[in-house]
Amino acid sequence: MRASYWVLLLMGVLATLLQFQDRRWKPLEVFDYDSGGYYVYLPSAFIYHDLAGADSLARLHEAYLPGKEFNMGLVAVPGGSGGTISKYPLGMALANLPWFGGAHLYAGWAGYAQDGFTRPYQQITMVAGLAHALLGLLVLAGLLRRLFPDSVAAWTLAVIGLGTNLLCYASLEAAMAHAPLFLWQAALLYCTVRWYETFRPGFMLGIGLFLGLAVLTRPTEILYVLVPLLWGLRSVASLRSRPALWWQHRGQLAMAALLLLAIGSLQLLFWRATTGHWLFYSYQGEAFDFRHPHLLDGLFSFRKGWLLYTPLAGVALLSLGGALQRQLPAAWVPLLVTVVGVVYVTFSWEQWWYGGGFGARALISLYPLLALGLASLLAQARAGRRFGYGLLRGVLVLGILLSCLQTWQFGAGTLHWDETTAESYFANFFTIKH
Repeated sequence: MRASYWVLLLMGVLATLLQFQDRRWKPLEVFDYDSGGYYVYLPSAFIYHDLAGADSLARLHEAYLPGKEFNMGLVAVPGGSGGTISKYPLGMALANLPWFGGAHLYAGWAGYAQDGFTRPYQQITMVAGLAHALLGLLVLAGLLRRLFPDSVAAWTLAVIGLGTNLLCYASLEAAMAHAPLFLWQAALLYCTVRWYETFRPGFMLGIGLFLGLAVLTRPTEILYVLVPLLWGLRSVASLRSRPALWWQHRGQLAMAALLLLAIGSLQLLFWRATTGHWLFYSYQGEAFDFRHPHLLDGLFSFRKGWLLYTPLAGVALLSLGGALQRQLPAAWVPLLVTVVGVVYVTFSWEQWWYGGGFGARALISLYPLLALGLASLLAQARAGRRFGYGLLRGVLVLGILLSCLQTWQFGAGTLHWDETTAESYFANFFTIKH
């Protein structure tokens, strides 16, 4: 078996062990905060048959775990009808629909209450997140092995799977939306590369499908349309010829656009059915402020700094200095423009820290694209001096160890989910248990 697949196997084993020992697994505190808000669509629609009945899960939460603080992001339906819906989009619920169906059948067979809250429902939601993350890594492995030597692919997968906060959101926080988003962005990238290689309509439909699923989960994921739009641009001449290429394949583009719109329209139909309006802004009291982005806080703060808690993302960005242009020039423009756009928009959100979590979780969607940059850096070092290649791999090992340590600390409560300061960070740096 190839080295890259041994890395995937190791990632799967470690993430599974980490998930099953997690403190949330035994007391079943899965459906709280964002994860509960993403999930409430399923019991509301298929158990209680009331699309505007998201508060049914909140009442169950109070009954099963009295006194526990929770906030699933529920908002009242306008008009005084008494209905309640989730502020979060429904893409995550769509991803978990088959898993929910299996849990519902098992709950009835095993004697659990089929109320959407008991053990089978909570645990299958965590398992689904783990499966989405591993499938995303498998898709990424297939792409990396097409473009780079297997040893380079293996090192890159190790970094993405173990050296970033993806590990946390594939295990400890697997009920969140980041694992499915990682899968869909990996699949979008794979379809983009393959379409420009073959121009087959199936890959173009994949672009529409996976971008649609991502946008249905988080609307700002529409920024990743830049990846297929900009892929392969290397010069002014290639930019000028791009409209002719798209026109030549206009039928495929139209099908992908229609698929994207069809998937996105599911949210509009839901809002129409529950609120009476085609458009409804559910994030009440929250907004973007593009004039005052929190870039320094988002990148470097001890509260949630991306490059502080995932420093290997910064190593991947070094490829923009030349390695990516030499090893995979088709990816240089899309990586540069997409990273800049996504980082700017992400940290223009007024609540730039995005609530509780480990690191800048909103940027996990970038990791498939960053994997190409990291692989390019590794490929260039591998072709150069042995010392440089060894030094780079040493840095990556240290980064992976740091990430694994901090993921464990986050799970143990040593790293606070929202209020870490420089003082507490350094005071507890080597502390394993809280």
